Amino acid sequence: MKKAFLSIIVTIILVSSSFSEPVFFAGLQGDVSFPGVSGNGKTFGFGGGADLELGVYLGNFSTGLLGGFLFVNDGTSLVDSFSEKKLGLEAGYTLDKSLFNFLPDWLGIRPNAALLVDFYSAEGYRSKSKKSIGKKATSEGTAFSWETAIFIDFINLLKTDSFHFIPTFGYTETFRVEEDEGLLCSGRLSMGIRMMYTPPRIDYDEWLSSLEHGEAGSLVVSAPTRSKKFTPDGDGYEDVVVFDVTSDANEHGGGASWELRVYDPGNNLFWREKGSGDAPSEYTWTGESLSGDEVESGCLYQYVWYIKSNDGSDGFIPGLISTGIMLKEHDGVLSFSLSSIQFGPDSSEFDNISKEQAQRNYELFDEVAEILERYADYNVTVEGHANNVTGTEREHIQELLPLSQARAETVKRELVKRGIKAERITPIGRGSSAMVTRVRAEWWKNRRVEFIMTKAEE
Repeated sequence: MKKAFLSIIVTIILVSSSFSEPVFFAGLQGDVSFPGVSGNGKTFGFGGGADLELGVYLGNFSTGLLGGFLFVNDGTSLVDSFSEKKLGLEAGYTLDKSLFNFLPDWLGIRPNAALLVDFYSAEGYRSKSKKSIGKKATSEGTAFSWETAIFIDFINLLKTDSFHFIPTFGYTETFRVEEDEGLLCSGRLSMGIRMMYTPPRIDYDEWLSSLEHGEAGSLVVSAPTRSKKFTPDGDGYEDVVVFDVTSDANEHGGGASWELRVYDPGNNLFWREKGSGDAPSEYTWTGESLSGDEVESGCLYQYVWYIKSNDGSDGFIPGLISTGIMLKEHDGVLSFSLSSIQFGPDSSEFDNISKEQAQRNYELFDEVAEILERYADYNVTVEGHANNVTGTEREHIQELLPLSQARAETVKRELVKRGIKAERITPIGRGSSAMVTRVRAEWWKNRRVEFIMTKAEE
């Protein structure tokens, strides 16, 4: 049974890892156990204990090691004291707003299951007759147990760039078969916290000066692209990204394996392909994600080429793919969306952002102004959109509507500076009324500016 459970966990990990980046976690819980009943009628009283978890999240799925201890010392029925130590594997799946839109952003409901090895020790009486003559006995042994649980996770409350602290509260039911007592069932309430850790990505700003050629590890890898502005819009120009890949793996026994990873602007894994042997000297990417999504307009996508040779040497090179603005047309209306315009936190200005982000903003405004000059007979509505973190109407009305309106007006101001007539531009704040996703990792898509161009009346 243990081998079957382990094989299921490994299979789920391999499948999930194809679509999600790992987020590591550690958890600590305090337990209050309720009286348990064994197969021969013995009861075990109230007790306490603690659990420690170490594992990994792959999207909403989590799995890892679970260890803990439990003690009972209230002398209930025939059992004077009971203690156990346990170790095993657990797995859970968090149901949150990304799956059920009616759930608030701060709430996660996590069914959990675990297969454990218990090392137990009990002191008491074998039967009522033994108790009447005061003849105690000690029972020790090892048994397998199965736990099913339901946890309430309070997510998105305590977060930093790399750490996420999740208070948890839940109920667990344990089923264990002991040689002397038969099936034992018991329940417990748990309260604790999970600390999630997201490994930091490569600091790509430090690589900007050496994106075309660099050295990491013992292999020298180069993988520049031929694209200046990747725009997969089907016009035959810059519709694909072509990488020219080289390395000195042949000097190290030849290539053993290679891998390309592309990350979206939210630092989520967007595309991955890997192979064995030598890396392809020319590799073409269409811009499609693992889930079939397409790249966004005006964004920077980070990529990493990783190559390993037959003698164990390896090397990697990071880079950036810049996407151009892609116009869409529907019934004579032209539109495009930019989620890459950076504002300061809770601000409509460019304060508290890096110089590189500010410069990127100005380049985007230049590009937008060029489009508006090209379509001089069109007016444009600039719509500001925001992300509703709490999922409440109060945040939408009191915070996000005025903030998105102010940001739309800032965009108008920047376009006017670049020679676009003010009367052609109408700024509107939409707040969170048109969020495109509820998935936490994709919230960056909700914070966007949309440009809707309609032909001016004669």
